[in-house]
Amino acid sequence: MNYLHSYRILIFIKDMNFTNIVNFGCRLNACETDLIKDFAQELGIVDFTIINTCAVTAEAERKLRQTIRKLHSQNPETKIILTGCASELNPDYYIKMEGVVGIISNKTKLSKSEYLKYATSKTVASSSDHPKVRGFLQIQNGCDQKCTYCIVRLTRGNNVSFHEDEILDQAKLLLAKGYKEIVLTGVNISSYGQGFEPRKNLSFVIRYLLKNLPAVTRLRLSSLDPADIDDDLIKVIASEEKLLPHIHESVQSGDDIILKRMMRRHSRNQLIEINEKILYARPDVIFGADIIVGFPTETDEMFSNSKKLLREAKLSLLHIFSFSPRPKTLASLMPQVEKKIILNRAKELKQLSEVILAQKLLEQVGKDVIILAEDNFSAKTNSFLQVRSTNKLAVGQEYLFHCDSIDKKVIIGRSIKEM
Repeated sequence: MNYLHSYRILIFIKDMNFTNIVNFGCRLNACETDLIKDFAQELGIVDFTIINTCAVTAEAERKLRQTIRKLHSQNPETKIILTGCASELNPDYYIKMEGVVGIISNKTKLSKSEYLKYATSKTVASSSDHPKVRGFLQIQNGCDQKCTYCIVRLTRGNNVSFHEDEILDQAKLLLAKGYKEIVLTGVNISSYGQGFEPRKNLSFVIRYLLKNLPAVTRLRLSSLDPADIDDDLIKVIASEEKLLPHIHESVQSGDDIILKRMMRRHSRNQLIEINEKILYARPDVIFGADIIVGFPTETDEMFSNSKKLLREAKLSLLHIFSFSPRPKTLASLMPQVEKKIILNRAKELKQLSEVILAQKLLEQVGKDVIILAEDNFSAKTNSFLQVRSTNKLAVGQEYLFHCDSIDKKVIIGRSIKEM
């Protein structure tokens, strides 16, 4: 599971009324939020705020409660509809919050009929939308793993993979909407196909998409479980040029004892060996990772092992999370690390990760790389490094880009030509 907890607010206009669509959480939530937005627009839902919630950390729920209270304070007439993991986990609590008028189950939130009761007879006048650059394509939901810190199984259920033809149809829709890059997403995409007979896997669905939809020129993967990265997937990463060279891994810790207590299925040495194989097969790959600091029983030595792993496994793009106990998880019953220690470790790891990222960015200076423009001056490289252009870009256009220098976490340069 890719624990990306930042949230965005997407707003579109209907008959001069505003319907806010607020997304908390992971890339999967972002994918679902886009579909919910389409439902609201098609059905003519106005004067509501729909929030797709997240419960993966206590901080995500704190921000959710803060947002609900702020919306109600700013306008007591605000009508809020909740869906997603937090409202699924604790519906009785959230339905009592001022401004909340309804909760849609996490299991049925992608059913258009669930939103009919909130529809009005007003028609859609216009729509303001975010640039069609990167579209998320859900290939599975749920998870069969039993990680001791994770609440996702309680809110999303067991692993369910979607049929490859259904995935293909959704990919066609994303291209028809103008998206330039497709990101395969889910709770645990590397577990794709385990429920099928005969069994399929992530490599299968990647090959199927690229073979049957040549119009896909940019395909990206969301978070992978290292335990599921096998030789066949490495072969796909190496051989499919349309599959972009950015691998984000659900690492969580660099200490073997902590990994066992988390009930993860990989060891630190296995991760190092996997990444060495990937880099040998495709040297331009850049690795990202989720790391949890302050997991119960984590000692200074165990934390030091996580720090060492960043360089040993060539991890450059980090999402760092301070452990927070989730209700009904085994980790919540374990001896907890003092909060002050957790915060200090998170700060220390963040500083180290920034040094490592700066070194990776410096390696790009003087090189020409391919970028996809996200706005008139910002873009990302194929390996997902952030760039800022000194000349104007066209949103959604690919360019050959010369890297001149770096500024903090960004490569500075200029576009040379359109691709």
